[in-house]
Amino acid sequence: MNSRTRILICLLSSWIGLGVSTPGIVHAADRQPRTIFNDDAQMLMETPAEGATDFVKQWLDKEAAAVPFSTYVFLAATPDICTYDSKVGETYGDRFGEDYVNGWAAGIRALRKERTDALKIVTGHMRSKGKEVLAAIRMSDTHHRSLSRDVPLCPKFAIDHPQFVIKQPDQRTNETALDYSIAKVREHRLGIMREIAEQYDVDGLELNFVRWAKHFPRDQGREKAAVMTQYVGQIHKILAVAAEKRGRERLTLGVRVPESLAACWLAGVDIETWVKQGWIDYVVISTWNNTDPQLGVDQFARFTKAAGVDTIVVMGNMIGPIHDGLPTILDRPVAMSSKHKANTYQAMLLTEAEARGAAANYYTWGADSVSFWNVGIHFGNESTAAPEQQARMARWTDAVKSAESVFAGPRTYRYLPMGKGMSSRKPPVRCYPWYDEGRSPLGHINSPTLTFDEVQVGTRQTFPFRMADGRNGEKLQGKLTFWVYHLPSVADLTIDVNGQTLDAATIRRQPVGKRRGGLPGQRVEIALEKCPPFRGDNELGITLRSHERGDQSPFMEELEIVVIPQRDRGSARR
Repeated sequence: MNSRTRILICLLSSWIGLGVSTPGIVHAADRQPRTIFNDDAQMLMETPAEGATDFVKQWLDKEAAAVPFSTYVFLAATPDICTYDSKVGETYGDRFGEDYVNGWAAGIRALRKERTDALKIVTGHMRSKGKEVLAAIRMSDTHHRSLSRDVPLCPKFAIDHPQFVIKQPDQRTNETALDYSIAKVREHRLGIMREIAEQYDVDGLELNFVRWAKHFPRDQGREKAAVMTQYVGQIHKILAVAAEKRGRERLTLGVRVPESLAACWLAGVDIETWVKQGWIDYVVISTWNNTDPQLGVDQFARFTKAAGVDTIVVMGNMIGPIHDGLPTILDRPVAMSSKHKANTYQAMLLTEAEARGAAANYYTWGADSVSFWNVGIHFGNESTAAPEQQARMARWTDAVKSAESVFAGPRTYRYLPMGKGMSSRKPPVRCYPWYDEGRSPLGHINSPTLTFDEVQVGTRQTFPFRMADGRNGEKLQGKLTFWVYHLPSVADLTIDVNGQTLDAATIRRQPVGKRRGGLPGQRVEIALEKCPPFRGDNELGITLRSHERGDQSPFMEELEIVVIPQRDRGSARR
């Protein structure tokens, strides 16, 4: 087949929704990069006993109408428990008998009565809308924290083979993830993927290496990465065989990987090799659950762009860390979750301006598009699915659909201590791969909390922040704000941006105020036009020049930068 024929097939397949793609072809010239919508099968938890098929289709219609996406990724396997009628894996809830209707089971059984299953409906219905449809495989989900038959998400395969469980170096007692070093683990899960590729008319698979990024003992990721590389090669071959049987040139293989190359190695994920082998059609760079403007997209774009692989960044509906203590968050009436502890970082939801700020960084440093995460659960009867929340999600997802839409409106860059509170989740509370304070559950080192005690008096401390706006040194309009809790009003601070000290007359300080509560301290505000030049990867420098003894040392951990676009500046002044 010559190159012109390959290009024509690629274009035709994209046009009719078949989702065929060819690495190495520059997709900017031939097609738009994928925008992905992840669905974790929430509709199965709400499917009624009668009219199940119509209910699922109506759910899909709501998602497609509310959010702009080209590729629909549906959770099919965790990887041992399946949301479809599997003959190879274990279908969720079946081992509890016909009367079991908790979790996904009610929807699975209702669809089974209608002689279908969710994967069949999703594939047919979304492809009729011109969407590419992929089956998501969570490579190592451990929502279950014990090996027990009574725990629905604990697979029988693990219960029957406890010797396959990873032996972690931290001696945790609640590990339930299986070790991919063991051939029988790989073979079992490969059989499930083969079944999907051969028995369902999906356009391919998305391998989710983020849920929960435990594939080998957590100190052996780099050492064992070659095992996973060989395994991904086998999955690629399975898709190639299935594509040939169906008369397709290629089935899509996408991967969702941890948020930095360092975190990928911790998980045994050698993503650069997979891309260079030509196996991968797209890469989703993914945080654990939230949207973080600090992601180093350029680490990945360095090799994905050259390979013609879609470089995609996850954007979750949540923006805050898991910390549920003080300070209280008081200025986000709609953008707070009713499901989490009220008025804490943990309850912070993404706003349209914050989404633009984060996505401005992603597009600037090499992203082609966005993958929407934890949006699909909010289209039913959950408390988080209130009309005002659906409207908020529609606004922010629409705002980030392209670089043009991102830079067309106000941008708020919000930097939070994403790793704060992680140590409170250590086993047996949860079963994350990492639970060190200041790191994400994937092991990625997050934005710092700066503490100012007597030892730090006179020492410049730095808060790094990545910002697309102003990266070429151009002047901006807007405001830079940060909070220093437990800081007395008389304390002397020196503040700089990228090493250039700010004139004290340009700095406004006032009590923490109505935006944050529960802790004393100072809110510091600086007009952006008074700041020294920005440069993309920036440093906010803070030096405490004096110190008064108190019960707690001052600390800073949140930075907000609001940028007013040129066309909005006049109205903002008025």
